[in-house]
Amino acid sequence: MEIEEYEKMYNLEDSHWWFVGKRRIAKNLIEEFVPLDQGEAVLDVGCGTGATMCFLDHYGRVYGIDISETALCFCQERSLARLSRASALRLPFADSSFSLVTIFDVLYHEEVVDDLTALREFHRVCKEGGSVLISEPAFNFLWSYHDIAYHGRQRYVASELESKLEKVGFQVVKLSYSNALLFPLIFALRMWRRFSRPSPEDHSDVTPVNPYLNKALLAVYKLEASLVCKTRLPVGSSVVCVARKPFEIPNPQSPILNSRSGGG
Repeated sequence: MEIEEYEKMYNLEDSHWWFVGKRRIAKNLIEEFVPLDQGEAVLDVGCGTGATMCFLDHYGRVYGIDISETALCFCQERSLARLSRASALRLPFADSSFSLVTIFDVLYHEEVVDDLTALREFHRVCKEGGSVLISEPAFNFLWSYHDIAYHGRQRYVASELESKLEKVGFQVVKLSYSNALLFPLIFALRMWRRFSRPSPEDHSDVTPVNPYLNKALLAVYKLEASLVCKTRLPVGSSVVCVARKPFEIPNPQSPILNSRSGGG
């Protein structure tokens, strides 16, 4: 991501409707589909400037990784600890370390050259019975200057994300698009920007919003947050998913099991 985008994110993500709305959807999904006890370990992959880590602190002991030193410096400005500079392709944690792994707009980045490798890493560090919560940009036809500024590689469709999660061993328990109610507006804006001459300000969609408009957009996003848990929205600018790492079924031929069930 461009360095100036980190500064904009840091300044806006506590109040901007898009960031606040994504966290509201995450909150609803966690509380509905992710069984967590207070104090369990949670990993935020691609923690950015730290607002998501602050939000996740309500659910457990939060760790964050990001490939950008700039991002981690902003996290430190929030007095966050348990930070590591690392790639999603090689997480610096032991197997089965986390009860929840969150991944927001990370898989689609150009630094993640192989998303299956990243998903296998998430599976490796996730405990049996633990969960991953993923939100990624949806539909390549929505590609815009925003994705270029964020160093995007591709956008996803729900079926592709589901297939890849299942391929590495996760069980999908909730899958939907999000930002569906505002999808017509987002589509129109992206198409208009694509076919108009870009200005120097056309770096990303993360810009200050009129407070009244921001409040209205956030109200729409909060309404949608309740819908995502109840139904599968058919379209949206993002795809969200909760998937679980199943418990291993003991092998009845295991020497340990056989010795326990032996005579005596």
